Amino acid sequence: MRRQDKRDSRDQCCKKGTWMKDSAFEAFRQLNRENLHRIWRCARDEKLEDLNEEEQRLGKIMLQHSEEYFNQFEFADVVADREFDPESEANPFLHVTLHAIMENQIKDRDPIEAFQFYNAMIKNKCTRHEALHLLMAILIRFLFPMLKTQSTFPLNGYCEFLKKYKSRKPDKIKGLLEDEPDPVEKKNPKTTQILDEMLSTLENKKFQSIDEAQNFLDAWSANRNTEAVPEFLGLSREQMHRVLYRPFEDTSDIVTLNENISREEITEVRIVRETVYFLKRLSELEPLKATVKGNLPRAFAQEMHSVFPEAPGFDYPIMSEQDDWRLSALRYVLDVGGWIKKRNQKFSLTRRGRNVVNSGFGADDFFHLMDTYLHKFNWGSQDFYPSLDIIQQGVLFSCCLLYRKAEAHVQADKLTKDFIRAFPTILTTVEGDPFSEPEDLVHMAYSVRFLQRFCHYFGLVTIKTEQKPPFVINYEVQITPLFKNMLIWKIH
Repeated sequence: MRRQDKRDSRDQCCKKGTWMKDSAFEAFRQLNRENLHRIWRCARDEKLEDLNEEEQRLGKIMLQHSEEYFNQFEFADVVADREFDPESEANPFLHVTLHAIMENQIKDRDPIEAFQFYNAMIKNKCTRHEALHLLMAILIRFLFPMLKTQSTFPLNGYCEFLKKYKSRKPDKIKGLLEDEPDPVEKKNPKTTQILDEMLSTLENKKFQSIDEAQNFLDAWSANRNTEAVPEFLGLSREQMHRVLYRPFEDTSDIVTLNENISREEITEVRIVRETVYFLKRLSELEPLKATVKGNLPRAFAQEMHSVFPEAPGFDYPIMSEQDDWRLSALRYVLDVGGWIKKRNQKFSLTRRGRNVVNSGFGADDFFHLMDTYLHKFNWGSQDFYPSLDIIQQGVLFSCCLLYRKAEAHVQADKLTKDFIRAFPTILTTVEGDPFSEPEDLVHMAYSVRFLQRFCHYFGLVTIKTEQKPPFVINYEVQITPLFKNMLIWKIH
């Protein structure tokens, strides 16, 4: 085929794809508004019991907005094909749909930053309705560019905005958002590929109804999501979603925790030794007066640092707990995890902490400590690398990497390459650094946060280091008997 013929053929396919998308969106919009009209009538007539749980939530939201949008809801079936001008009027159907999304984010605490932002607004005297609308204002900044460019939703950017604005005064937020530059999102080639696959699948199909088409697409999507993906070490997209968002909670087909590990297996684990020493010394000194900044007193911090140096032969003096990343992290985790407390600027043990001092540190304590370290402590807070949240979020996938690759010693950079292969967009978050290549930054952050400060700290791997000139450190990693006994894998 000549080049011009290929171009013409591509252009025709693009036009056909655009027409198919437009037609599908038109049909779904018609169905959606008719469905919203049905929900509205049930809500208006006080017949919410006729609706399912999700529809009931939507019906209640519509009732909350009835004064603003009564006519639009009342005649939604008649004006189903009406376009709303985004420059001059609000789309009531989009508004209540977004409202429902916000309700779900708060209910599910997913992302947790949305729940935290909501609570901050409530504490600042906002009503629930006002707080949800402020959440919606932030979501819209990221949602519309995503739909326009067919890219994936920029969750990291959204969460960063929520963190940034939760400390602002509610009445200032909308004005500040208007001054923010528009988020620039790159078109995601994977999203485009999925869309092209879907349109190609639909091209020669004929359906009698929208429901039939939707059922077909649901089945196609479900089948696609259960296919093994080589970059995910043979896990499917559906499995990877659970690995990232519900690790151990909903991944029993992949791995389970052996909660019957013995005390002997964890006694010499570094974080366990530090925890036991910390709690015993605090029991002897409590109540221990905090510094003006709320830190551990200098003498206590220096004692911990002396007994547990960062590395053999790497001794350096400290003036505060903040000078020792491990001690600072440990104090925070013990506080959040409920072993210690600080009241009236004085540290003391809780009942949980006293139980450890009196009865020893057991498997339950170990798993609670690990869960706290994984989910309530920000790994990126103790270094100067970019946020790279996926390193902490993808910890179970990284453990899967270790299971597959680190039975014998393996180079740390090989693990990093496999991690990047699974999550290639991680490289885009470190673009523009003038001093390091993105791959090198990711490798350093991955080695420090996952391999050293989690796996090695919790006794899951051993690490051999080799200094290479001029300043390169080569890591070799191998899983420990504790790793093998604690994690029971169902995959091969």
